[in-house]
Amino acid sequence: MKVLFLSKYNRDGASSRYRFYNYKPYFDKNHIEYNFKPLLDDKYVLNLYSNNKKSVIVQRFLSVLKRFYFLMFQYSKCDLIVIEKELFPNVPFIVEKFLLRGKSYALDFDDYIATGYKLNPVKRFFFRNKIDKLANGAKFVTVGNHWYFSEIKSDNLVYLPTVINLEKYPKKKLEYKTDIITIVWIGSLSTGKYLQIVAPTLQKLSQKYPIKLKVIGVDIAIEGIDVELVNWKEATEVEELLSSDIGIMPLEDTMWENGKCGFKLVQYMACGLPVIASAAPANKEIIDEGINGFIINNQDDWYDAFEKLILNVSLREQFGKSGRQKIENKYSYQVWGDRYSDFLEQKNKK
Repeated sequence: MKVLFLSKYNRDGASSRYRFYNYKPYFDKNHIEYNFKPLLDDKYVLNLYSNNKKSVIVQRFLSVLKRFYFLMFQYSKCDLIVIEKELFPNVPFIVEKFLLRGKSYALDFDDYIATGYKLNPVKRFFFRNKIDKLANGAKFVTVGNHWYFSEIKSDNLVYLPTVINLEKYPKKKLEYKTDIITIVWIGSLSTGKYLQIVAPTLQKLSQKYPIKLKVIGVDIAIEGIDVELVNWKEATEVEELLSSDIGIMPLEDTMWENGKCGFKLVQYMACGLPVIASAAPANKEIIDEGINGFIINNQDDWYDAFEKLILNVSLREQFGKSGRQKIENKYSYQVWGDRYSDFLEQKNKK
C-alpha cells in the first residue's frame, strides 16, 4: 500500500509530528509505503515562532503555489492521500475538489480549522461548508476527540487520539513530596494566552502557599507569581515535566477550543503528574474526574483543585500513578501504531 501524507508542517510542527511522522516505525513494520509532503517547511515554523509576520505571509503564498504545482504536475499515483486538515487554508472548496478529482483521500483533524470559516462573516460567505464538503468526499476522516462527530456533517469519522511514544517517557515520577509545588504548563505562542485564565488564582495561591509556575515554550511574566521560563526542546521536555508537580491546561470556552485534543494532558499524565484542566471535550475524555485529575467549570474550581493537590501529597501521587496507567492503556503509539496501520490497510481494500 502506498500512502501520501500531505502534512501541514514537517517534523518541527507538533501537530504534524504527532499525527503523522511519529507513525513511521509502524508503517515500516506493517509494510506501508509512505511519502510526506508538508505544505509549510522548516523556515516557516522558525519564522512563525520568531513572530516574523512578513516572511510568514510570503512563505504561505509560495507554499500554496508549490503544493498546487505538485498536485497538478508532479503527483504520482498512490493508494491514498491523507491530508492534514485541508489542502490550503482560505482557498475555496472548488479548488481542492478540482485537485483531488479521481484521487482517494482522507482528512485528519486535531484542530477545528472550520472555526474561522464559520465565525468570520466574510469567510463564512465563501468557506462556511468547505470542511463538511471535503469530509463527505473523503474515504474517512480521523479526528482527535469525539466532539467532532456532532460538528462535522459526515458519517465517515474515525476517532484517532493524539498520543505519545512510551519509549520516550520511560521514567515515571518517583518523588511527590516537595517543599515548593511546581505547576507546569507547556505550549506555544498561540496558546500562551490561556495562562491568563489561571493567573488570578495563582496570584492568590502564591500569597498562601510556596508555589512556582514553570512555563515551557513561551516567554511570559505574571505579576506576583514566581515564573520559571524554559525553552522548549524535544530532548529535554520529559525531564522538565518530571521535575514538576501539577500539570495544567486552561482553555477558553469556544468552538476552537472544543476541537483541541488535550495533548498537554497526555504528556503530563505520561510523566505521572496529576492534572487540572478546563472542561473542553477532549479534556473530559482524558481526565477521569477525582481519579487522575480535576475538570474545571468556573474560577472557584481552579482554586479548590489547586489547594487539594498542594496540601495532599498522597493525592498527587495517587492521581499521578492513575494517570500514567491510563496513558499506557489508551494514549500511546504502542496501542495505536498497529491499529492505525491496520485501519489504513482495511480502508484500502474496500
